[in-house]
Amino acid sequence: MARLATTIQKEAGQIGTITDLTGIFESIASIRIAKIKDKVTRSQTFFDELWHIYSQLRVDPKTRLTGASHVKRDKPNVCLALTSEGGLSGDIDARIVHKVIENFDPATTDLIVIGAHGATQFVQNKIKIKRYFRLPDVDQAIDVSPIIDQLVGYKVSTVYFQRYINLGEQEPGRIDLLGRVRALGSDAEADKKDEIISPHEYLFEPNVEEVVRYLESVMMEIALSQVILESRLAQYASRFTAMSAAKTRAKELQMAMVMDYNRAKRGEADNRIKEIVNAMNVLNG
Repeated sequence: MARLATTIQKEAGQIGTITDLTGIFESIASIRIAKIKDKVTRSQTFFDELWHIYSQLRVDPKTRLTGASHVKRDKPNVCLALTSEGGLSGDIDARIVHKVIENFDPATTDLIVIGAHGATQFVQNKIKIKRYFRLPDVDQAIDVSPIIDQLVGYKVSTVYFQRYINLGEQEPGRIDLLGRVRALGSDAEADKKDEIISPHEYLFEPNVEEVVRYLESVMMEIALSQVILESRLAQYASRFTAMSAAKTRAKELQMAMVMDYNRAKRGEADNRIKEIVNAMNVLNG
């Protein structure tokens, strides 16, 4: 049975609302992507300044960022899985969880999870989680110091996260956090050659070792914050792509409904004309 033109018109209006909403979500995702990129740039500038000071304090490069600490851990390694809070991130969280499980050795490695969605999947896979943290809100000042405190004392800290490739592509990423800090430091000192700041010339409170440990901790926080920002960037990019595709489908459906509406209107008009003609024939007969 053919649908009435008024019914089609009502449905087309509902599709139009969906088109508007997806357009709004698409714009929000785009704005947040731009903000995150700006935060990454500013955090990199701050890191460069810290590394500049740090590289002047450290006399022996071999003792830099070794992961050595007075904190002792039962296991030598730690794995940090960075996932989303909700289930709107497509299949990327499942891919990250799969990647972690693939390389995870519970005998030598502790597992720390950021994000409720990933934590739930690890529990479903019967993987023991040492600590869980909520995903920091990137729209606010990111404080990852409690997470860094949990990484201190491990020789190797491996982070799994959502790597941003472009708006249409995201993939599971894996880094050694201390290696990431060293790589950022290498970039920062490429064009800077300064003299070493010696404790014989400056007074450090409480001592130079504590100052160095503090700088290392802050730089690890910056490196982890950048990874979190990239992960959120990948999430927003995924949502942007999904909303863009949904808006395109909604527009196509809306156009198809407009055509259906016009056909239904013509059909109803033709039926009315036929009814009038038939009625006139009956009267004249």
